[in-house]
Amino acid sequence: MSIVFGLCFALGIGTSDFLGGFATRRLPALTVVLGMLVGGVATAALLLAVVPSAFRIEDVGLGAASGLTVGFALMAMFHGLARSSPAVVSPLAALVSTLFPIGFDVLTGGELQGLVILGVVVGLVGIVLSSFSPDLGSAVNVGLLWGLIAGALFGSALTFLAGTSEASGVWPAVSQRTVALVLLFVVASQRNIPRFPAPGVRIVALASGLFGSLAVAAFAVGSQRGSITQVAVSGATFPAVTAALAAIFRLHPLRWWQVVGIGACIGGVALMALA
Repeated sequence: MSIVFGLCFALGIGTSDFLGGFATRRLPALTVVLGMLVGGVATAALLLAVVPSAFRIEDVGLGAASGLTVGFALMAMFHGLARSSPAVVSPLAALVSTLFPIGFDVLTGGELQGLVILGVVVGLVGIVLSSFSPDLGSAVNVGLLWGLIAGALFGSALTFLAGTSEASGVWPAVSQRTVALVLLFVVASQRNIPRFPAPGVRIVALASGLFGSLAVAAFAVGSQRGSITQVAVSGATFPAVTAALAAIFRLHPLRWWQVVGIGACIGGVALMALA
């Protein structure tokens, strides 16, 4: 089940990044993220009616701590996407963010079996291949910087979620999205930046937030009930989802090595599933 939750996370984040990256080409990243978080808070709250969740103050607190970092992580991510390319930003963010929950899993007594380690290596190589594009020019350095920042912030946020208990269900996701929304609303107000996307982009931002919130809930529940490492690594295949969506809906053809990379991502997940 850990693999399933991780793949749900990857599908949600990959779709969210695709939609959010489109929106940030028309509006400031902070405005888009605020629109996303409005949709995210609403989605997470609705999930409380579906997923058994007990309000536990310590777990809600961990979700809130996660929210302090995830808001700025989203800003960094979409700032990079708007000024560089998903081919640079997404795989680096995925690689860096994966290391944090894996490290937490090992430190708290988790064991890395041989097939899991092999699956991790194959999957991470696949992430790089599926998202690499040579036609980037000077945007490479910008993408590397913001990808690194976003990855470190996302990794911290995911580690806080990984520490929540199974009984809390999606409450940590609710507190994460709520704290991030309040925090960034204050930042936008102080900087006199529009606090909600214009009608032409609003639906896209809200949809991005919906998919992102579903992904966060999947990660929280998956890490509570199974292997944090398997959830984190299978979830790190989200750049392949973003690349595939870009190829399908924005007519960006996949290069041969990207097809190989997507296959490697699937193979890495399969190896972990066999462990």
